[in-house]
Amino acid sequence: MASVEKRTTKDGKSSRWRVKWREGGRRENPWSSRTFEYLADAKRFRTLVESAGERMPTPEQLAEHGFAELLPGVAAPAPEPGEQPVTFRAYAEEWLGQLVKPHPETVRKYRERLEKHVFPRLGDRPIVEITRREMREWQQGLRDAGLSAKTIANIRGESVVPIFKAACRPGEDGEPAVRTANPMDGLPLPEGPRAERDILESPDEARLFLEAAYAVDPEAADLLLCKLSTGLRWGEVSALPPRAVNVARSTVSIVQVLRKVNRRWVVEPKPKTKQGYREVPLTAAVARMVAERCAAASREPGRQFVFVAPRGNHWRYEDFYTDRWVKIRDLARERGLARRMTMHGLRHSLLTLLATEGVDLAALRTMAGHASVTTTLNVYVHATRRHHEPVRRIVGDFLGVDELPAAGR
Repeated sequence: MASVEKRTTKDGKSSRWRVKWREGGRRENPWSSRTFEYLADAKRFRTLVESAGERMPTPEQLAEHGFAELLPGVAAPAPEPGEQPVTFRAYAEEWLGQLVKPHPETVRKYRERLEKHVFPRLGDRPIVEITRREMREWQQGLRDAGLSAKTIANIRGESVVPIFKAACRPGEDGEPAVRTANPMDGLPLPEGPRAERDILESPDEARLFLEAAYAVDPEAADLLLCKLSTGLRWGEVSALPPRAVNVARSTVSIVQVLRKVNRRWVVEPKPKTKQGYREVPLTAAVARMVAERCAAASREPGRQFVFVAPRGNHWRYEDFYTDRWVKIRDLARERGLARRMTMHGLRHSLLTLLATEGVDLAALRTMAGHASVTTTLNVYVHATRRHHEPVRRIVGDFLGVDELPAAGR
């Protein structure tokens, strides 16, 4: 039977997927293989190979299932005389208009990324003429402009690659594919240094940070204390309503979020995914603080949020960052906190602490509100030095000596 093998590049930085089979499924026949950039494509191709009796699928099957790039010597369909070629912008707009599953905010984000990072360079190019060299130069241009490799990967994987893949498939009414190959296949991401997010690793660092926060603004500090102790996202903690607080159980529930839509911050009545609905425990001190703020809210008609800006409305991220966070971060650094902290780094700090203290994976994923624990572990849990002293103690007890013999020094 055909199999899928993971192939890692020599530098170990990227992986591809190879589908391998013996022609006709007979042991004496030679091996055949095809390599793909994405596991999902490799699995689809393996299914085609198996349905074809362990043989290369027919050209018709390849074209029908979006593998026209595997057809040797096939040219892209030429436009009819007098017909203008379809530009990347026009095809992308059509592709966006056909998306039905994503959240409307997700579609808006895709369009915003295309307008800002893709259309200025590729928008007016006929989609059928775009080459791999152009895409490599486009990626490098984003890197040279200061975008991180992660941001480029998001733009590429969520918007650009799906558009080219769609262009390689026949139309809904049987029209020939616009392209015969995806120029992104096999194209590695531009290399660049990956900055590790700074986190608070010890009680002393947490104390320094919180003392600086309360010295700058106690109101803002309460929000940051809640964020650090719960790991809530900005949109969850800034839109936290009093009705989501359960004083008896010392918990808060995520029932709504603050999200930026068309450059405006709006409160949406539900989280983006079902994992966003969750109940998060509070420590005794944080529970008292939140309960006091809820009681204050009950005495103020029209107050909708636990944490409010000076005018009584929810905090906008940009205002909080400029007017509060920068001052708190700089003061903490002056007092000895040698960290380049970000607000999202508080969420990373909590999840790393819980993982280090042995909280089970299911609870960790629930606290984070992630669909997969892999995201929690690979993105949010950082390496710390907290294990150094236990390791020294364990190894010292194993060796059974406090000092090395003189000859071993």
